[in-house]
Amino acid sequence: MVDKLNREELAALEVGHTTVSRPLSVAMVLCFVLLIFTVPLVQTIVDWKSSEQQSLFSSLRSLVPGGKMMDSGAQSLRPTLWQKNNRLLERMDNFEQQLEKGSFLRTLLLAPGQRLLLGLGYGNEKVYPGRQDWLFYRPDMDYLMGPGFLNQERLQQRQDSGKVWEKPVEPDPVQAILDFQQQLAGRGIKMILMPTPIKASLHPEHFVAGSWHPPLQNRSWPDFLEKMKQSGVPVFDPAPILVRFQEQMNNPAYLQTDTHWRPETMEEVAEQLAGFVRKTVALTGRAAQLQRQEVSLNNRGDIDAMLRLPESWEFYEKEQVTIHPVLTRAEELWQPEPVAEVLLLGDSFSNIYSLAGMGWGEGAGLGEQLSYFLDQPVDVLLQNDAGAFATRELLSRELARGRDRLAGKKVVIWQFASRELSSGDWKKLSMVLQERQESDFYVPPGGMSQKVTGIVAAISRSPLPGSVPYRDNIITLHLVDIRNPATGEEYGQALIYGWGMQDNKLTAFARSRVGEQIELELVDWDAVQGQYSSYRRSTLDDEMLELELPVWGEIRP
Repeated sequence: MVDKLNREELAALEVGHTTVSRPLSVAMVLCFVLLIFTVPLVQTIVDWKSSEQQSLFSSLRSLVPGGKMMDSGAQSLRPTLWQKNNRLLERMDNFEQQLEKGSFLRTLLLAPGQRLLLGLGYGNEKVYPGRQDWLFYRPDMDYLMGPGFLNQERLQQRQDSGKVWEKPVEPDPVQAILDFQQQLAGRGIKMILMPTPIKASLHPEHFVAGSWHPPLQNRSWPDFLEKMKQSGVPVFDPAPILVRFQEQMNNPAYLQTDTHWRPETMEEVAEQLAGFVRKTVALTGRAAQLQRQEVSLNNRGDIDAMLRLPESWEFYEKEQVTIHPVLTRAEELWQPEPVAEVLLLGDSFSNIYSLAGMGWGEGAGLGEQLSYFLDQPVDVLLQNDAGAFATRELLSRELARGRDRLAGKKVVIWQFASRELSSGDWKKLSMVLQERQESDFYVPPGGMSQKVTGIVAAISRSPLPGSVPYRDNIITLHLVDIRNPATGEEYGQALIYGWGMQDNKLTAFARSRVGEQIELELVDWDAVQGQYSSYRRSTLDDEMLELELPVWGEIRP
């Protein structure tokens, strides 16, 4: 008796005996081959005038050792090959990034594909759609749902997970925070830590059904607070304040399609922070005598923008908010004062209603509101993104250049998004004031602009549009062989900041390549620092170059 075949056996038998006619098989092969060759051919034609392809081949050539290297012995051969291999890997990664940025298929299919996924309830690698048309930022969800950020295995994993050509991240927030506190204490300055809760901590009900009791935190949060308490670090936690305020007002604490808090909740936190500061230190500064006005506006959220849908599609409605810009008695917008006793280091949570480029108004951010409620001048160092180190790095560089931003300070408030605890680079940075050094890097005379040409020696990378929750990004260039194109006068070299991305579109700066000659207009950084310093900036790998005095550059059409 023959056993009856089950479904799996029958399917395997049928597949094994599938007959495909010769004309059909030839047509399928031809279509497959045509598809394989057509896409890169069209892309090559589109990029024919660009220089990206050359960088990969030049990187490959740089691996071939010359005669001198072969004669220097095996001892020097290995590190040289290691360096060249890392340089090749980095350039290959850059090459892949440029292919992705310039892909015609990406341009044609990204928006329609994303629209289809949204209809099915899916976002992308950065965006998680929630309930009632709420949007969430994936790194926020990773912070809440991931392993404890103080777990030793997790710390080691993060340290080992970087790219081989990059400096490994320092994943432990506790060590960096205590190091910063000790350096400030050495100058008699108090530090207040302000980890700002992310959106999903306060609004889990808009992501998944169930019974929740906000604020939610990463599983290492209690251990982190205990370590801060044992070390004597004052922690101002806005989360309980936001929960109470949300319940009292019966309104959400955060924006529906943005990563940040609403202005009224931010103002509540600023008022409570002012009281916490007064309990921590005795301020003796003069009264600021400030006033506020009311401004209503609407905007598209930064998470919405990361979906990369055309604005004309209006898949999500713009949100309306009311902000309160802070004015002086002369009815001028509030400005930070470097001689103030209070210094705020903050990321985009401090910047969102202060920096006009973020699209939510200006003059009404955390620094302005804190100054208003303290009735005291406040100094600020703000930069979007990378709150774990970016503002400390700004302060460290100011001190290394001989500019004492800590002079007269009684308290430093360090604000950063809580997701940085699990994903940030917590590198230790020196806060030692150095003597001002003479530099041969070119800086145009104060108040003047200078048109120059130069060769790009190094350039930082701008993120892909839509890959970060910011519309704008500044990149850094090291320019050499700088000349006046009209007179031929030589100016040497310069460290240049310039727009790499504006309103989620890459600029001419971002398309510059190492070895390329460019023409641009330079302005002294001090003349524009107040206008641009708070924007997210990509830095160079060479830390010594970053200590040079920068200039602002723009490529004119």
